[in-house]
Amino acid sequence: MADSEVVKELLPNGLTVLIAEDHASPVVAINLLVRAGYFDEDDRVAGISHVIEHMFFKGTPDRPRPDQIATEIKSLGGELNASTYYDATNYHVVLPSANFRKALEIEADALMHPLVDPEELKREIEAVIQEGRRKMDTPAAFALEMLYRDAFTAHRMRRWRIGSEDGLRALTRDDLLAYFQDHYVPGRVILSIAGDVRAGEAGEAAHIYLGGMPGRTGAALGSPPEPPQSEFKFRRLGGDIKRANLLFGWHTPPILSDDDMALSVLAYLLGGGRSSRLFQAVKERAGLVDGIGASLESFRDLGILTVSAECDPAKTPEAIPAIQEEVERLRRNPPAHAEIERARTAIEYRHHLGRSEVLGRSSLLAYYESLGGFQLADEVVTRLQRVTEDDVRRVAETWLTLENATLLEYVPEKDAPPARDRETVAAALRAARVTPEPAEESRRPAPVPAVKATAPRVRRESESHGVVRHRFDNGPVLLHEERHDLPLVTFCVAFRGGRSGEGRDNAGITKLMQSTMIKGSVNRDARQVATEIEGLGSAIERMMDEDYFGFSIGILSRCARRGFDILTDLIRRPAFRHEEIEKERALLLAAQESVKDQSLAYTFQLFRQAAFGSHPYSLPPFGLQAPVQSMKRENLVRWHRAVVRPASMVISVVGDIQEQEVLDLVGGSIADWSQEGFGDKDPGQLIAWGASEVVESRRRQQTAQVIGFPTPGLLTPERFSLDLVQSVTSGLGGRFFEEVRGKRGLAYAVHAFNFHRVSGGAFAVYLATAPKDEAEARRVLFQEIARLRREGPRGEEVERARHYLHGVHAIALQSNSQRAYRYADAEVRGTGMEAIHDYPDRIGAVGFEDVQDAIWRYLDPDRCAIGILRGSTVTP
Repeated sequence: MADSEVVKELLPNGLTVLIAEDHASPVVAINLLVRAGYFDEDDRVAGISHVIEHMFFKGTPDRPRPDQIATEIKSLGGELNASTYYDATNYHVVLPSANFRKALEIEADALMHPLVDPEELKREIEAVIQEGRRKMDTPAAFALEMLYRDAFTAHRMRRWRIGSEDGLRALTRDDLLAYFQDHYVPGRVILSIAGDVRAGEAGEAAHIYLGGMPGRTGAALGSPPEPPQSEFKFRRLGGDIKRANLLFGWHTPPILSDDDMALSVLAYLLGGGRSSRLFQAVKERAGLVDGIGASLESFRDLGILTVSAECDPAKTPEAIPAIQEEVERLRRNPPAHAEIERARTAIEYRHHLGRSEVLGRSSLLAYYESLGGFQLADEVVTRLQRVTEDDVRRVAETWLTLENATLLEYVPEKDAPPARDRETVAAALRAARVTPEPAEESRRPAPVPAVKATAPRVRRESESHGVVRHRFDNGPVLLHEERHDLPLVTFCVAFRGGRSGEGRDNAGITKLMQSTMIKGSVNRDARQVATEIEGLGSAIERMMDEDYFGFSIGILSRCARRGFDILTDLIRRPAFRHEEIEKERALLLAAQESVKDQSLAYTFQLFRQAAFGSHPYSLPPFGLQAPVQSMKRENLVRWHRAVVRPASMVISVVGDIQEQEVLDLVGGSIADWSQEGFGDKDPGQLIAWGASEVVESRRRQQTAQVIGFPTPGLLTPERFSLDLVQSVTSGLGGRFFEEVRGKRGLAYAVHAFNFHRVSGGAFAVYLATAPKDEAEARRVLFQEIARLRREGPRGEEVERARHYLHGVHAIALQSNSQRAYRYADAEVRGTGMEAIHDYPDRIGAVGFEDVQDAIWRYLDPDRCAIGILRGSTVTP
């Protein structure tokens, strides 16, 4: 899928059209990129780009209802969304390709004929304000914007990008239309289409629906320039949070500059994965942070390289100079050639991965076209190959100076370390010593000699929609699908059980076992694992669910054999070294605290406590403090023997790899593995609960609540009816969304979702509101539930929901990773991989009466559970 195959056309009015045919999946992405964002706003109207984004799909003269565009797209089986960033705003629809022309007509109508109803504008501004408050309650996101505020003095990057509450409320319809007139001009609009379309037909449709947009000159783009920084900047902020957030930022040059690609490599070497300098030195060896990473943000006129870390607040005085030491090391000495190769391979993998779905490809093409030409996307790998070790050292020495740096500490108010002024912190950073790195070879374990064994016999059991199921004599099931459109392959390895067999005496043991497994085998230590895997441009991801656990790896197909060998070595022969157990134990305990700063995750945790009683599903995902603290190595070894067994193993492989190679790989990896172990206990079915509530109060800008109702679970036919109920009620145009947010503006987030699990489940609704609106939002929700139970949904709502579920199902199956994950998930839970491709038929077979019955039977207010993370501006 080279971008040389892209068709580009300039319409007479100046609008650019890009079309990339991709017939791997029957879906298409329609992406409108407008070259206007936060950088292009005067201070008086700061945040207006984002407000326009919220209003974009809120009506036109031909579609005057605020929910009409959303419901029409939903009826086409599509998903619509939008995003505003510093230098651009994107509006996109992804849907089945059969409905391409209608969706393009709707998007063109929204672009050319915005209604901007004044009352709807007021409601959306309040929704934007709630979105800003949600960011204030998200420590990492809040801290990053506070870093930008300090790092920049003149450039608009310094502003709280969503806009101040007073400034947003002052915006008028005339302000929006004037900004729209000035910036939404054809010459700044790029229509990028990628997917299952014919270029000629798509180009003709673009002429018909967008050719009539009047051409005009736009207002000036960009921000006042930022002067060079000449001295180190430092600030400490406090808040009602559990862990400290540390952020370094250094000014860097614009994108596509001579140093841009070398800086991308530098950011990866510093904090791009488990083998990175910061991860190994500050997290693994020193144990000073829970997590750490580095990233580069580059725009047309400037850039910024950031390092972010989360840690115990007591360790911030040590963590900061430790980070500086690794920065100084790269400033003084060029990286090893092997490091550069790891970075190249990883960035190449991400480049291909970004084009594996139609939305990613259309976005990538539009982005590079806005920078000067879509062909620039294909030059990424070539430019990457030119970066040398000396280039990386040079850009580190040039840009990562102390004078060019800004440091922000965001710490818990209750447990903050002693305050320090800027001069003290600067002196500590200048004093950071570059100590010799430990010799890598000295830490490698002696390899265990390989024992040649005969692969178990395997039989081909079935084939469905191109997915083949094989079963090996010693138990494992292998699912395989060949897809050769990109040089990528994904492996998922899953095991039934794990968390579902835990109790309050060992809650967290599966998580601790799993995280320690990938920290080394008897043949490899943790650093060697990280170096080898990331040298292949990949990473091992952990899969964790209430019903199963496992691992996945997405990788370039030329590296597939080596990657899978490493993965199965870690699965079968984990070393469980004491020092790695202690590191992972500390991280798990830190995660138990860190999750309390995450609104949805922690509120759902409170809901589970209220809903699931003594069942394992009620236990927190990161376990309980006391059992995690007391676990010993022998506990992990016994648990591994019990749950990591061939009899409960499912391997799913999707991508650019042939069947015989997969059989050889998997067969060799499980040779001599007997069906040992005894499995964990059956958790039993969930017992239906009565009304219950768990509430926790914190000093936060928002209140989050999850309201849920018991459902029978994954293995029952009712799950399909409940999926339709979820689609009827949730999202843009959904009943709950429109009643709570659309008509009343009581919440920013209104999401309904099904928690389908083997032993039972829940239909749940998440609301994020201002604290003062908590009770009213809940009242309106229950009022709408009562109306649904009394009157039922309308027939057109159910049909729209059915079309939507068909569409999003096709959209979800574009990538190798999603297909491999979904096949493994279905097989290991017991529904069988056939359930994935049969899903549209099962949804199609659900009758209107089935949906009504599910609403009446399961959405019962007398049998709901509620978890509430109650916000307050006063410390509770």
